[in-house]
Formats: sequence, C-alpha cells, structure tokens
Amino acid sequence: MKSAYLGFRATELSPTSEVLGSLHATNADLADRHLLAYTPVARVNPYQALCYKKFPSEGIVAAPVLQPAKFLDLQNLSLQPKTKTLHLHWNSWMTQGREDPDRARMMGMGMAGRLQRLQKSGFNIVWTVHNVYPHDAMHVDVELEIQQRIADTADVLHVMSDATSDAMAGITEIDKSKVLVSPHPGYKGAYPDYVSREDARAALGINGDEIVFLVFGALKAYKGLGRTLDAFDLLVAKNPAQRFRMIFAGKADGSSEVQEFVTRANVHPRVLIEDSNIPADKVQYFMRASDIGVVHYARSLNSGAALLYGAFDLPLVASSTATFLAELNSESTVFVKGEAALSLADSMEKAISLVGNDAVLAAISAEQARLAADKVSAQFARDLIVRLK
Repeated sequence: MKSAYLGFRATELSPTSEVLGSLHATNADLADRHLLAYTPVARVNPYQALCYKKFPSEGIVAAPVLQPAKFLDLQNLSLQPKTKTLHLHWNSWMTQGREDPDRARMMGMGMAGRLQRLQKSGFNIVWTVHNVYPHDAMHVDVELEIQQRIADTADVLHVMSDATSDAMAGITEIDKSKVLVSPHPGYKGAYPDYVSREDARAALGINGDEIVFLVFGALKAYKGLGRTLDAFDLLVAKNPAQRFRMIFAGKADGSSEVQEFVTRANVHPRVLIEDSNIPADKVQYFMRASDIGVVHYARSLNSGAALLYGAFDLPLVASSTATFLAELNSESTVFVKGEAALSLADSMEKAISLVGNDAVLAAISAEQARLAADKVSAQFARDLIVRLK
C-alpha cells in the first residue's frame, strides 16, 4: 500500500479522521487519555511537533484539525476520553483576508462564537498567545476585538513568557488566573546539521573572513527589514576595512513594503537574499555560514528565529521588548536600545565581540539545554492536565 500521509491531507471526514487516526496510533485505552485537538496546523515550522512531542507519554493524545473552520464538528465525536480540549494557535485565518472590515468582523466573531459553542459541549478551550496581533492583519481593530473575545472565552491562556501579560496590556487584556507559562521549545536537533562552516560558506559564495549577519524566516513588514538594511549600511560605512555580509532568507510576502525591500536587497553588493521558502535540509547552510542572528522587529511577542539561531550556536542582536528581555539570554544577546537604525548598527558592531567567545557559546548551550523540547513538552503537558476539566 502506498503511503497516504493521512496526517497531512484533510478528507471529507475531517476532523473526525484526524482524531481517530491519532487515537489509533496511541494504542491505549481512550478512557485513560486526554484528547487535545489543535488547529491551525503548521508543518513547515516544527514548533507544534516539538510542543506536543512528549504529550503521548504524559497521557494526552494530540490530534491535528487540518481544516480550522471545521473545529466545531468535534462536538459530534462519540468518544469519552478523560477530558476534551481544543488548542487554538493562530487566529488570523478567522477573517480569511477579507478586505471589507464588516465582513471580516462578522466572520471572525462568528468563529469566536463557535468556540463558545464547543466549550458548552464539554470542550476546554486553550489559546496560545503567539503574537501581539496577527502579522498580516488587514483590520487591526477587528483582529483585536476578535482576539479579546477569544481570550475572554478560553479556559487556559498559554503564554511563552512571564512578561506576556504585561506586554499585551492595552492591546488584549489577559486574565492572569487563566495563564499557563510554557516556553517556546528549542530547535536543537529539529533540523539537519551536518555541514561545516566552510562547506556552508562555499555553497553560498561567502568568503571565510567575512562577518555575516542573518535574518532568517518569513520576510514581512513587521520585521523592520528596511531599517535593518539601513543599519547594516551604517555599520559598513563605519568599518571600511572590515568585510561584512548580510543574509535575508525566507519567503517574502506580497506587500508593497516587502517587495520594495526585496528589490533593494537584490542589487546590494554585500547582501545575499533568498526570498522563498527554505527547505529544512537547507536551513543549516544559512545558519552555519553566519556569525550573528538578528531579531530586531518593529513588533514582536515571541521569536522562533531567536531559538533557531541558538540551536546553531549563533549569538543575537535583538529588540528590547519586554518578552525578549525576559526570555533571551543576556550573555549571548545584544539588546538594541531604541528603534533607530543607528542604534541597531551600534548593537550589530558590539555583537561582533560575541562571535567565537567560549563563555558566550557556553551560555547558548545552557539555554538550549533549558529549552530542550523533551523537557519543555513534558512539563507543558503536566501543567496543562492540572487545568483541564
């Protein structure tokens, strides 16, 4: 029988088919298990796989819901696990990019209403606060109204930092009695990592004496791409004798701001840009060819990229947001004071001293050990079970 990749393809029976498939894979008595269905499903980024990695051994069956809009159908399952939960991750899909704000609000609030209906049927609702608000929000006020209703409805609010509640103040009010803190698991071992620095640089056309800064991940306006390139130009002008390179790697969205940036980067003599999805086996080339990772975003709550850099031993230059200051290791991170390009340039220059430093490498290693996926996932499962009813 040819492999069908059932966990990757929605069927007419979704989400029942995904839930039953996950239950059958556990080979355990459902009455002794907690059922957790999660949506939307992200396969390109291994975050969810790492997050749920140890859930089965802790008594939780994690089942994907491949069609987010059909989550209410879960109420029709004639199953009797110990508890039933829907874990909602990102919620931007609820408005489906509707250009008309009234239509977007109607759709989004309708989905939020379905969450309440599912809750009344006996499901716990868990919402992970991934972002300040959806990165590609067309109608910010509408998105904020929707996510406030989700926050009010949820039984558990999963945050990745103790600083999240305060960081969201005035944006979305977080009931601290609902909060469960579980950090973003690290990516150590989640991506292939077998190429040397020399092989990676040869593959990308980078010389051994260049100091390389990397911005990795989807290219979006909120990441302040143009400002980062401005800062890089200031750094180059200030240090004419040093050879620098800037890499931007990740799929570019269709916004005019990002497209203008891509055009600029493509003709920059010291910039290497790959504005498409990076296959998992190619991630290592960009990471191992680089010296310093940059996460200086105009708006951010959590950053998987910051942890990915650490998995490849890179020190960081990062925004001084409340959550970054709370979660990123100060021994291996230079925090940017202010939003100006000059401040970023100064921080990039300062970060050069971290490259190859044994104490910095030890700090990065310790941080990766603290955030090891097995450890984080198991503790998250234990802490969550206590909240379920």
